[in-house]
Amino acid sequence: MKKRTMTSLIAVFAFIATSVSAQQKYTLKVKPEEGKKIAQQVAMTMDIETQGQQIATDLTMGYDMINTAKKEDTYLFEIKYTGINMKMNSAGLEMAYDSKNPEANEFAKQMHATVGKLLENNVRLSIDQYGKSTDITLPEGVNLPFDKSMFENISTVLPEQPVGIGESWTSKTESDESGMLAESKLTLVEVNDQGYKVNVEGKMFGPDAKQAGSIQGFYILDKQTCLTKITELTSDIDMTEVKIKTVLKCQ
Repeated sequence: MKKRTMTSLIAVFAFIATSVSAQQKYTLKVKPEEGKKIAQQVAMTMDIETQGQQIATDLTMGYDMINTAKKEDTYLFEIKYTGINMKMNSAGLEMAYDSKNPEANEFAKQMHATVGKLLENNVRLSIDQYGKSTDITLPEGVNLPFDKSMFENISTVLPEQPVGIGESWTSKTESDESGMLAESKLTLVEVNDQGYKVNVEGKMFGPDAKQAGSIQGFYILDKQTCLTKITELTSDIDMTEVKIKTVLKCQ
């Protein structure tokens, strides 16, 4: 009898623990520490197929992100790039750029004329408490792939209501330069000492509003600041004249 009673109690406690865990809600809001430097390393591969030509690009870069001020529920940030390295292969032709050696070749010189501006000047932007980026100011003369949409995605859009594990919310990002629109579904899937893990699944639409691609991957948000500290995303674009596969990793 005692054994049966003990078994029943364990089952009850397990049920209560599971119920409490399932019902727990998390309020996700950006709250950075002013003046603290956040160092990030980015690795991106991009494979492009257009008009029968294959172009492969490997891009690695590092940057420091600092919260400089707060205005109501919005935080002002400055981003300083510390290094950029790019390798391209087009029709068997190898091209390379290293910001530490910008005079190495003609391609490097051309790249540094634009990309080098990110090393000489800070990018400025605002991020509100829900992770939405606005007021993005880039150095003059910087072009793709460093357009404003790249910095709009530097933080993860957060839900305006508390969420539990398994619950989702949505976000939209549009690039003025390319005309592409991304609609994503984000789902909180895990909470641990490392932070909040958020899965992302999305669709991309071209300027004609037709679906042109997909996005999938995950973010891990810092548990204290809710800023993105780890990113792994894969996107595929399949349009009439071009196919692009991009793999992005950041931490």
